[in-house]
Amino acid sequence: MTVLSAQEPAAGKLSAGQRRIWFLQTRDPEDTTLNCCAVYRLDGAVEADRLRSAIAGTIARQDILRTIYTVGEDDEPRAVVRSDATPSWQEVDLRDLADASRERRAEVLIRREAGRPFDPSSETPLRCLLIRTGERRYLLTLVVHTIAWDDDSWQIFFDEVRARYDAATVPAAPASLGDDRVRSLRDAEGGGAPAPATEVARSYWRNALSPLPQPLELPGRVVATLPSLRTARIRAELPADVAARVPEFARREGATPFTVLLAAFDALIHRYTAATDFLVCAPATVRNADDTGIGYFGNTLLLRTTVDPADSFLECLRAVNDRAATAFEHRGTPIDQVIADLNPERGSGRDGLEQVARVEFGIRRTVSLALDGIAATAVDVGSPTTRMPLSLTVITAGDVPERVEIVYQADEFDARILEQFLTHYVRVLTVATAEPERRIGELDIFGVRDRADILEQSHGELVPVAPTTLVDLFERRVASNPGAVALVDARDGDRELSYDHLNRRANCLAHQLIRQGIGTEDVVALRLSTSVDFVVAVVAVLKAGAAYLPIDPAYPADRVEFLIADARPALVLDAEDLRAAERAARTSPQHDPRDSDRVRPLRPADLAYVIYTSGSTGMPKGVAVSHAAIAEHLVGFCAQWGVGAEDRLLQSSSISFDASLLDIFVPLTLGAGLVIPKVNAFDDIPYVAELISRCGVTVLHMVPSMLSTLLMLPEVSRWRALRHVPVGGEALYGEVADRFAGIFEAELRNHYGPTEAVVSATHHTVEGPQGTRIVPIGRPNRNVALYLLDERLQLVPTGVAGEIYLGGAQLARGYLGRAAATAERFVADPFAPGQRLYRTGDLARRNGNGELEFLGRADEQVTVRGHRIELAEVQAAVGAHPDVAHCVAAAVTDEVLGTVLAAYLVPARRENDSVAVDPESVRAHAAAVLPPYMVPGAFAIIDEIPLTEHGKLDRRALPVPQRSPVEPYREPNTAVETRIAELFGRMFGRERIGAEDSFFELGGHSLLAVRLLAWIRAEFGVRIGVRALFDTPTVAGLAARVEASTVSVSLA
Repeated sequence: MTVLSAQEPAAGKLSAGQRRIWFLQTRDPEDTTLNCCAVYRLDGAVEADRLRSAIAGTIARQDILRTIYTVGEDDEPRAVVRSDATPSWQEVDLRDLADASRERRAEVLIRREAGRPFDPSSETPLRCLLIRTGERRYLLTLVVHTIAWDDDSWQIFFDEVRARYDAATVPAAPASLGDDRVRSLRDAEGGGAPAPATEVARSYWRNALSPLPQPLELPGRVVATLPSLRTARIRAELPADVAARVPEFARREGATPFTVLLAAFDALIHRYTAATDFLVCAPATVRNADDTGIGYFGNTLLLRTTVDPADSFLECLRAVNDRAATAFEHRGTPIDQVIADLNPERGSGRDGLEQVARVEFGIRRTVSLALDGIAATAVDVGSPTTRMPLSLTVITAGDVPERVEIVYQADEFDARILEQFLTHYVRVLTVATAEPERRIGELDIFGVRDRADILEQSHGELVPVAPTTLVDLFERRVASNPGAVALVDARDGDRELSYDHLNRRANCLAHQLIRQGIGTEDVVALRLSTSVDFVVAVVAVLKAGAAYLPIDPAYPADRVEFLIADARPALVLDAEDLRAAERAARTSPQHDPRDSDRVRPLRPADLAYVIYTSGSTGMPKGVAVSHAAIAEHLVGFCAQWGVGAEDRLLQSSSISFDASLLDIFVPLTLGAGLVIPKVNAFDDIPYVAELISRCGVTVLHMVPSMLSTLLMLPEVSRWRALRHVPVGGEALYGEVADRFAGIFEAELRNHYGPTEAVVSATHHTVEGPQGTRIVPIGRPNRNVALYLLDERLQLVPTGVAGEIYLGGAQLARGYLGRAAATAERFVADPFAPGQRLYRTGDLARRNGNGELEFLGRADEQVTVRGHRIELAEVQAAVGAHPDVAHCVAAAVTDEVLGTVLAAYLVPARRENDSVAVDPESVRAHAAAVLPPYMVPGAFAIIDEIPLTEHGKLDRRALPVPQRSPVEPYREPNTAVETRIAELFGRMFGRERIGAEDSFFELGGHSLLAVRLLAWIRAEFGVRIGVRALFDTPTVAGLAARVEASTVSVSLA
């Protein structure tokens, strides 16, 4: 900063760093993240007047502590030194209060002072509060504004206050910052005319940072929360041996303690995010070694890091050291200038720095306050500040690191996961400095207890279960209650079949199949629709010892041909074949087939069924599942339910979908009744709604998208018998769960499980409001192992995305006739020698409560304009709009815009009619809870979500969307809009500016914002604040502000 005089009021320019801070404070006058606070407990005979005098003398000598910041006629900020400024000093005596009340009152006063924003236009940048808590006990609180203060200023200030308090010799001349050196510094920063060296530095930063890497997806981030500047702090002490090893290690490797600490941070960021190219903010100082003046000499550097997990930590350190050294050579270039040159895509109200980097790393040296005869101890005030979502700082004593702290935006992160992150940082630093040749990807970030906790959470309850067969489970149920209703045929007047009737009919057919030579390991293809006949045929095939393959009769002929050719069934039964077989079986025995009757004995390890799933190559693959696997699953699954003979379940899944196993065998192993609807019943939603009421369905299993559709119907309020609703197969969005809870008292359970792990591997009972989040899939089922692993098959920490690997007795054998595909997806279990894991290709993370959150397929992560986006998060936020029943997000290619994020919207229904969905309203709703890059740029209104034959989303059937209505060009249509559009064109060098064009999307940034507002003031005589520009950055928005600010605008 330049000041013209230390004695009389005068005006001077701000340095680029100060200008940035002024801009941020002006944009949000209530912002306190630019405050810095220090609290010291003083024990001894403190002379308050003497201390106040020492501080006043220091302020009198340091011009910057008597400076305010006003705005001139050109709307440019100016620094004005107040010669009459006196310290902002308060004294409070709390000795009359009880001990507990005294401590609480002191904390309230300190927090209030620290949390009170500064007004730089009228208030000098230092406030002092002295609280007396005892005869010889005080609390001294200093609150400063960073426009006048950097980290080095603390010790300079304390040293001078100590000298004055102790009556030592102090400098007599005022420490004016108006010397030539600081003017040169301001010019080098870009505050004056650019010098050649500045152009060289700007070129360096452009080359080093372009193209920008993707912003980091930070660990522990709470999904879809509103941005907040409320902050919190967590700390960890470094072990003494590790702390001592860091500077020694740095010297030995030709590095610095800073780069060693930074390399450890970069390595951990990689392990938590899988990012290999990212940016980290690092505070830097442009202060010379002999600078003794208080002031803001700070800048922020963007350090680019590329991490190769195959590199050793030593190789990583060398790369970090080289890049940091070069970056620090160019530290004089203001960060605002760097951001302006990069011109990142911005969102309304967001700082440009946060658009490109989400984390900050720095070191801070300890400071001390020493006064004659007084013991001064620093106190944690609990009011940290940061403008970045996450900031990690290492506090050092000289070159020796002592402790680590994370300051973070409290409403955006789960504190438990950040505590873990801090623990893992200490662990990485410990391991990396002791074994620097270890690869980054193989650094052991877990301690013994950490690893044990993760492994424990990776397993469901272990319950010994004797291997058995589906046949045995069913026959035991028949024997226990033969007269109970097994099937309700809604296609035949709700005709009921008892367990005994079903069993005898299946036995006859089973004996007939045995006579035809059908036995264990044979496959019988059932080309039958949903019906009682299908259930009879399934039970009969299993009783014969064979496995069944369901084939939907509605399948195209070429698909049926493929399935039969691939599975090579011993027998194919369609409806006519089945009738003929049953006619021939009328003379067959009705007793349960025994091994002596069968072609070969039936064992739990024998094949039970084959279900075909879509393959990544487009060729379906047959998943082969044994009796032991499905029986194990059913025993555990049924044990979680309070379902019995009085319950009725509706068969809701296609017979070719593995969920149909639950529909059929959950009731048949629990003794409940299965209601069988007409073919393609769920194409006729009113029919399903009436059937549920008519048959008193108590258990309804379906995919969440179907549940969402049913919840729009007024008839749902009549489903009073409903007690259990398990859902699975796709993500369950919070708004669907909340709608369900508003209608039913039934239990809603969310499940996850691929066909290869037998239908369901996890469970989660939905309780309480869910909001816009994706409902967790919970915890592993009984006897199920579920690991979240990285690409190296290593455990990932809590809060970190990993691929789901499933293990346990419930795994399928593999893919029928595809040894290579089986070997690719079913891999050796690194945690249990001799066991297998199934690699699902699905992503999940474990939250701080130990619950698994499903993130979607690994191949459903899309990248739009350099941002990696989880589609499920977008769908959850957009789907929470009250006019939207269901949402699907996708990345699509637009002729003009390239790849854009599109949202497909199914309108909600009210009073049997679909509501009119306004895409702009939906876009605004999404913008309130999502970062700008995750807000869809195109929308399509569709009647229903296209589904595959298995009831899952068919992305290929989604239509081409229309671009968001805010994007097409609109001619300015008022005089004010036209003039502001001309100002935009003048600023950005463009002839055609539309009314909906945004200042930031055109390339605007903080360096240009003040200039534009000055032009608007000169043009219209209206002052618009910086905050208003961030809130309404379009031509039309600013025009509306201008028109609202004056009764008459002369445009002559």
